[in-house]
Amino acid sequence: MKKILHILSQRPGKTGSGIFLQSLIGQIDKKDYQQGVVVGVPAHEEKNDLRDLQKHTIYPVRFETESLPFPVVGMSDVMPYKSTKYIDLTETMFFKWKAAFKKMIQEAVDDFQPDLIISHHLWILSALVREWTFPIPMMAICHGTDLRKLKQIDKYASEVINGCKKINTIFALNCYQKEEIHRIYKIPKENIVIIGNGYNGDIFFPEKNKKNNKKIRLVYAGKLSYAKGVKALLKAYGNISIDKDQIELTIVGGGSGKEFEDILKEVEKHSHKIILTGVVPQSKLGEIFRESDIFILPSFYEGLPLVLIEALASGLRVVSSDLPGVKEWIGEIINDSGMIEYVKLPSLKNADMPILEELPFFEERLKKTIENQIQFVLKKKEPNNLAYLKEVEKKSWKNLFDQMEKCF
Repeated sequence: MKKILHILSQRPGKTGSGIFLQSLIGQIDKKDYQQGVVVGVPAHEEKNDLRDLQKHTIYPVRFETESLPFPVVGMSDVMPYKSTKYIDLTETMFFKWKAAFKKMIQEAVDDFQPDLIISHHLWILSALVREWTFPIPMMAICHGTDLRKLKQIDKYASEVINGCKKINTIFALNCYQKEEIHRIYKIPKENIVIIGNGYNGDIFFPEKNKKNNKKIRLVYAGKLSYAKGVKALLKAYGNISIDKDQIELTIVGGGSGKEFEDILKEVEKHSHKIILTGVVPQSKLGEIFRESDIFILPSFYEGLPLVLIEALASGLRVVSSDLPGVKEWIGEIINDSGMIEYVKLPSLKNADMPILEELPFFEERLKKTIENQIQFVLKKKEPNNLAYLKEVEKKSWKNLFDQMEKCF
């Protein structure tokens, strides 16, 4: 029986890559493999973080301890939990971080003896893992935040690029990402495989006998940060030309730090109704989606947002930023269904922050696109084609893993 060791530097199940990790492990469980997992967790929340992985061999790197006395280091500057930024790591902190992961990964290799390693993010840990575990076959999954980090922090760039070049197979989420990986990391295209993203059909599915809501229910799910476009969404929502008593916005997710606090203040003083749920389990998110009408993703930067396909699978209309590679991955049949509409992005600086002068124009485009989808809901307009649901179904975790397994 082949043994697979998964490696994630962050907390499992808390972000897109964490959900990807757990979903991938769940899919592999259906096949004839043994699985081990190396993950970063805060020591005081270890039981909660690892609850869904208990049937596997777990090697936790414990943060907020004497040997690693700071929060888990996050791939985004704003995480849905207390975290440390890579940009803020001192030499001493980085040494301790590196030593902690090296010790646990070497323990995992000696104890579990994997036949294959799958690491998440083309970033520092994946580069180091390739060095520490050579010649065990290794694959790595690019989630997009790694590409952003390389553009934002150059002090790790040489180490990251040189290490990731030696990984056997790289999985990209879309065509745009494949080109970026090839260009930035100088990895041959034949070593980069596009797998897309997946969703869980047991959680995200349309309501068969959906009742008409008294209000038009809009929903956003994700981190509460500037880069996710949440402030632009709040501005657009406040300017929608429909009676505010006819609409409501549910915001699902969490954050940390000043950006999170600023967004909460804007929500508190907003003129329109907003429901804040905080972070919820995937099962609860599926319920919220089935009770809603329109999902909105105003992000300025994403790899391939899993939540988009989850929303479509739940029968929602979708308004999304026109993120690179997303439209191509979604595909012509879904794009032509009328169930998803894209909003042109403003020019960006530092990979994920809009040029301030262009922001009002983006907010206006976002508002008009939301209004357009609201009219479709009010008029009970059917999709242009029902075949789009079949296309959505093809983007399941099973199909994603089938593509990955061909490379094993």
